[in-house]
This record gives sequence, structure tokens and C-alpha cells, in this order.
Amino acid sequence: MSYIIKMALDIKAGFEPPAPMSSPIEGYCAIGTVSKNMGLPMPEKKDTLFEMREQLTADLAGREPEEGRIRKILQILLNFIRNADTTDQMMEYVAYGYEQESFQGGKKG
Repeated sequence: MSYIIKMALDIKAGFEPPAPMSSPIEGYCAIGTVSKNMGLPMPEKKDTLFEMREQLTADLAGREPEEGRIRKILQILLNFIRNADTTDQMMEYVAYGYEQESFQGGKKG
């Protein structure tokens, strides 16, 4: 299931404008994906998706992703309006997004 969620994020980021997220699960996966790509540590568990998103924003400290795919994933994450409680299962989606993101460091090339 995690594979499908991460793939869905990449597909949604491929549209112009990017397609919106449809589930908090995608939001959790996006947090892990963006964190890894931007060279941040694995996100720590917070009580809700919105709290985790706020922490990601703070950790980015105004840095914008240079890679278009990650920029779009961050955009749809920041525009997502459904909050959710962070369960251990949701943290597994964060971890999967983090572990499966092949690039780390904030810029390519």
C-alpha cells in the first residue's frame, strides 16, 4: 500500500497544476518524501498531520525545493485541508516516504 501512496504523490505532482491530495495518508508520505529530499532528518511524531506539516515548514526555514516534483508535492501538502491524528500506522507512511526517496540534499545536479 505504501508503494501505491508514494506513486500517487509522484503522479499528482506530474500535473500542471498539481492534483490535490485525497487522503491524510498521502500527506504523511509527502512529509517523509520532502524531508529526505531536502536533507532533513526523519520527522518526529507529532499529534496531528497539521502539527507535522508545521514542523516541516519550520525545519525548511524558508528554503524552497529546487526539484520541481518536490516543490509540487510540498505545494499540495501545504494546501491539504483535512487534518488527522498521527498514529503509528501513519508514521509508517512517513518512514516509507523518507526511506524510498532516492535523492537527498535539496538540489539536483
